[in-house]
Amino acid sequence: MDSFRNVIDVRPAAASPTGRRTAPHSALTAVLWPLALMAAAHLALQAYSGERYDVDFRALHDGATRFWDGASVYADPWFLLTPSGLLAMLPFGLVGHDVAFAVWTTVSIAAAATGIACALRFVGAPLTGAVAAATTLGVCVSEALTSTLLLGNLNNSLLLALGAGFLLADLRGRWVLAGVLLGVSLALKPVLVLLLLVPLLRRRWQTLGWAISIPVVLNVVGLALVPARSDFFSVTVPNLLTSRVGWNNSLWATGTYFGVPAWAIAAARLLVLVLAVVAVWRLRVVEDAVLRSSASYGLLVLAMFLSGSLSQAYYSLFLVPLLVTVVRAGSAMRSPAAWFAVCLFTGPNHWTFPGSPGLTDTVDVARWPVGWSILFGVLVVWAWRQARPGVPDVPAPPEEPQDTVVLPPLPRHGRPIRTRIAGPRSTVRSGV
Repeated sequence: MDSFRNVIDVRPAAASPTGRRTAPHSALTAVLWPLALMAAAHLALQAYSGERYDVDFRALHDGATRFWDGASVYADPWFLLTPSGLLAMLPFGLVGHDVAFAVWTTVSIAAAATGIACALRFVGAPLTGAVAAATTLGVCVSEALTSTLLLGNLNNSLLLALGAGFLLADLRGRWVLAGVLLGVSLALKPVLVLLLLVPLLRRRWQTLGWAISIPVVLNVVGLALVPARSDFFSVTVPNLLTSRVGWNNSLWATGTYFGVPAWAIAAARLLVLVLAVVAVWRLRVVEDAVLRSSASYGLLVLAMFLSGSLSQAYYSLFLVPLLVTVVRAGSAMRSPAAWFAVCLFTGPNHWTFPGSPGLTDTVDVARWPVGWSILFGVLVVWAWRQARPGVPDVPAPPEEPQDTVVLPPLPRHGRPIRTRIAGPRSTVRSGV
């Protein structure tokens, strides 16, 4: 809490006997926390009482209400949750729309805050410092969290918390907890399904077993309970396996929008998957566990965004655990190209080109997949450089010359002994 005391402390500073100025870190903390708290408060006010669209929430709440009425849930093509995800929605169907939305929004905000906290602990950053303030400010003004709350989407915030929690549990060696968190995320929405490669490649069978068994069991239970379960296979599954141009930023949907041949789209999607798997495999030799895990996480999540059938812009919220690694030396996020990509897929700005409506539409459609692709490329290159065969991650210190002999130290008032040795010019030095 010292950082918050510094923020509200308005007493005149005592003169420093050494003439030192205020530490830059303390100054940043004092500046950033008020901005972050104001941004968070403004966004929360918008989510609860401002102009909102709650398109996502309306579709999910209606589906939960139909379940309790005994009607078909999956007859609505906009209801895209799996049966296991439907189970999480059922309590909201027991109350009215307004009450359910208020509870939904509260849980979403709490989940986003939990995800940010887990991401910060993952990289070893304090929760009250300048890094925490900058992260909170950046997330609250981003398009990802703003759209998540205004559209009434709870899954994004929960998946951020579960994904960051998975990384933190894995880092601390809590394999069962890591598997449970990943399994719950897959039960809610299988967006993070490629993360199953992490315990698979590391042979952490406990994590993998829990991560697979939880969504399988919950989906079986959900299918057994849902009315007209056949609609899930005849309506929802086909919708999940199509490009769904519009509200979709995957390579499949974007390529279809721009008229790219189907074979080229398929090749690009396959290439992304292959590059992601190879890069994650090469990262296994990286000694820094935080950088190794975060890069693997980012590669697999971005690969899912790009190669999947349904990837929406606000999915970028899941990348927070990767972005905060910028505070660690050697991170891939210290590349300017990485932050150019982040600006593309998180910025709330709308690019308008007067007299060129076609160009405006092109930028609006393409900036998310282009940003994801650039960041994916940065991570692939970083992984390749970190794991070059025969090159250690940290250069070994130079060895002493072969013809130098280090003698024991002389008495306090002694003098160094200099002795010529036959051969190349060298000296015998006493220890100092």
